[in-house]
Amino acid sequence: MISLEKFSLKIKDRQIFREIDFAIGKGEALGISGSMGSGKTSLLYCMKGIIPHLKRGKTSGKLQINGTEKNKLRKEVGIVFQDPNDQIFSKTVYDEVRFGLKNHGFSGGVLEEKVENALNQVGLWNRKDDDPFELSHGQRQKLAIASVLAMEPEIILLDEPTASLDHRTTLEVYKTLGELRESGKTIVIVEHDTDSLVSFADKFLILDHGLQKAFGDEDVFSLSEVKEAGVKIPWGLKAKQG
Repeated sequence: MISLEKFSLKIKDRQIFREIDFAIGKGEALGISGSMGSGKTSLLYCMKGIIPHLKRGKTSGKLQINGTEKNKLRKEVGIVFQDPNDQIFSKTVYDEVRFGLKNHGFSGGVLEEKVENALNQVGLWNRKDDDPFELSHGQRQKLAIASVLAMEPEIILLDEPTASLDHRTTLEVYKTLGELRESGKTIVIVEHDTDSLVSFADKFLILDHGLQKAFGDEDVFSLSEVKEAGVKIPWGLKAKQG
C-alpha cells in the first residue's frame, strides 16, 4: 500500500530527512514518532503529494502508493492536519463536510448520503446544523476527520490529531480511528503520545533529526537508539521492561 525506498527530502539548502525505508500494507496502521524537527510532518506531506506539488521540495529515492509513483496530489490519500481550525471554514457542520464533495463533482442524493455517512462515523450527525466553532476542540478534530472520510480515501494521514486534547477525548478519537482501520483503511499517524500510539498502531517509524532510527513492531521502543532520540517509552512497555 505504501512503500518508501531511500526516500529523501531537501527544501532549499536544508536536508529535511534522508533515506527513509519502510513498507506497510492495506489495513495496517503506522505510528510515526521522533524528535522535534525530524521531518515527520514533511513526510506526511510527501505521501499526500503536497510536497512537491503545492510546497516546494526536492525528493529522491522512491515513494510508492499502491505500487505507483505519482508527482501530484493523491486522491486516494486524505490528510488531517494537527489543528482542525486550519481546515474548518463553513457555517455549519454539514456544509463543512459537503464542501469538499461538491468541489469533486458530487451532487444530489449521492452527495447527501456521503455527508451523512461520514458524520455518522464520527458521531456528529446530531450536530449537523451547528456552527463548527460551537463544537469542542475534540469534536472539531472529529469533523476534520469526517471531511476527509467523506472523500473515501484508501489511506488516511493524521498529524498529531490528539496534541491539544484531554485524555477522554483522545480515547474517543482513537476509538474512531480504530473503527476506520477495522473497515480496511490504512492509517499513518504522527504522534508524540506514544502511550496511545502503541495500543493502536501495528508498525512504528522512529525519526531523529531527519534520520530513520528504527522501523518495526513495538519492540523498537526497547532499542537504545530510540531512547537516545528522546522518544517517550510507552508506559505499558516501560513496565514490562522494568
